[in-house]
Amino acid sequence: MHDINLRNCLLCGQETVLFFPENDTLLKCVGCGVVFDESSMLGESYYENERVPHVDGKKIESRRRNAKQRVKLIRKMLKKESSLIDIGCGEGLFLQDAKNYVNNVYGIEPTKAYAAYAKETMNLDVHQGTLESFECPDNSFDMVTMFHVLEHLSSPSQALGKIYSWLKKNGHIVIEVPNIESPTAQHKGLNWELIYPEHRFYFSPSSLQYLLKKNNFEIISVRFRDFDQYRTGIGTNLRKLGIIFTALKNKEQPKTAEKHTQTYAPQKSKNSILKGIRRTIQLPLRAFLGWLTMKLKRSDYILVIAMKVEKINESWEA
Repeated sequence: MHDINLRNCLLCGQETVLFFPENDTLLKCVGCGVVFDESSMLGESYYENERVPHVDGKKIESRRRNAKQRVKLIRKMLKKESSLIDIGCGEGLFLQDAKNYVNNVYGIEPTKAYAAYAKETMNLDVHQGTLESFECPDNSFDMVTMFHVLEHLSSPSQALGKIYSWLKKNGHIVIEVPNIESPTAQHKGLNWELIYPEHRFYFSPSSLQYLLKKNNFEIISVRFRDFDQYRTGIGTNLRKLGIIFTALKNKEQPKTAEKHTQTYAPQKSKNSILKGIRRTIQLPLRAFLGWLTMKLKRSDYILVIAMKVEKINESWEA
């Protein structure tokens, strides 16, 4: 990382340096530690119309499992009489599951196709628009959730200020974002799958907590997780855990046509047996490795739960 002062941080105003030597748009603040992309300037119309929704097939099944995992993480905090709003609710899968524990659930979703699916198929109360365009009375909600939204916003601090006003006394905010300090992010650098134009900001556990504290939230819990945590690929989790296997390739003694013909039938039978064994152990193994990755804090996502406290930083702006 080059020690070059480029411009002031968008969140706290302190000096910044290049995050990657080979890239001049991703900058890291020397103060709060947030990373931001100066080239990310996608407008509201992109989120309204241009994103491709995943509302069918296998993709929605994995998203449904992921939503249930999120609900499980905050289950003890959910009460029937509470009110919850999910910002960037997508097709409404999280809210659908949360309705089992909370009577009053609402959503905000900028993408028209997602919002329509949530309202028409899921029968949810969803506002089609952005966080910035949504207005409600102060002290309206017991909980606000934002899963992979904060990193897209042009002003995360202003967004948190607005959410602060929506929350009731001792209300909670739940935020999930990619972790720029995850082992995968550190290893892949600019090739990390979660670095792309939609993301304006990249948070670490410390920089996200810093931002929340500056906006009058008290940190309750910091967790680490991945998408569809217990179905993540075995190889993916092994790499996250730092376990590397080298495949041995036998390049000698190519099989002749005659030899191939003689061994084809028993080889097929053997492969079928191996596939059956692999299917039997694969799901529990995936679940165990997903749990281990999470426990050892080597996952790609950070999930932070924080509580609204009395304002003490009204003079701080970002």
